[in-house]
Amino acid sequence: MVLESILNPKNAEDKPLHVFIISFIYSAIAVFFAHQLFPQQSSILAVALVTIIFVPFFQKLFEIEERIEDLAAEKKISAGLFKRHKKIIFVFSAFFLGIICAMSFIHTFFGYEEVFSMQAKTIEGFSASATGYGNFERFFTNNSRVMLLTFLLSTMFGAGAVFILAWNASVIAVYIGLLAKPLTAQIGGIAYLYTLPVGLGSIALHGIPEIVAYFIAGLAGGLLSVGMIRERIGSKEFKEILKDSLLLLSTAEILIFAAAALEAFL
Repeated sequence: MVLESILNPKNAEDKPLHVFIISFIYSAIAVFFAHQLFPQQSSILAVALVTIIFVPFFQKLFEIEERIEDLAAEKKISAGLFKRHKKIIFVFSAFFLGIICAMSFIHTFFGYEEVFSMQAKTIEGFSASATGYGNFERFFTNNSRVMLLTFLLSTMFGAGAVFILAWNASVIAVYIGLLAKPLTAQIGGIAYLYTLPVGLGSIALHGIPEIVAYFIAGLAGGLLSVGMIRERIGSKEFKEILKDSLLLLSTAEILIFAAAALEAFL
């Protein structure tokens, strides 16, 4: 695959900046082709194209992470669970930010309203229903559902969670674009450089634990998926993978709880 010839999954975890740049470029390409091919369906097609491009890449990363789990089961490495897998979280973050920057830039300066129509409707729904204080149960239930879907998609399809991550990144991108457009119309393109960090900062308090929870759930499912294929069910290696996968999933749920509390009460 072309992506793997540009960025080798074996050393991608040491090059998050490269992942960010490639995610930015491929996201822009996905938006262009989606707009050209099927304008009316381009809102979901752009996300689907990003997913198609990156699923094999992340599947390779999950295989590398699963081999680390094997070494842990054999006591050949002593690092803790989160230390063993922290690098892939940075890769997820770089991938996520690359999509946000690419799509928010396109939405701000090129329009492509059809490509971002579903994301805009999603944001309108949030704005209409989010009354702030006291919405903890709704936030927690909704985010837990998304987190569980992320885990299940990764478990069933390897790197299937990439679709949910790409979709959430595209929604954040449109949110930033909506903030940036009025300012850029008044004072020019430099306003985008101001709006991007401001927009990200405005959702960072609850957004960071929420998105990291999705990353961790995707990792948990990806590890379990590869483990089910490569290891014998009931083996020591598989039990280690299953235990770590459930621990990661539990950690993701704790982060979802914290994110819902921050979003509802602050």
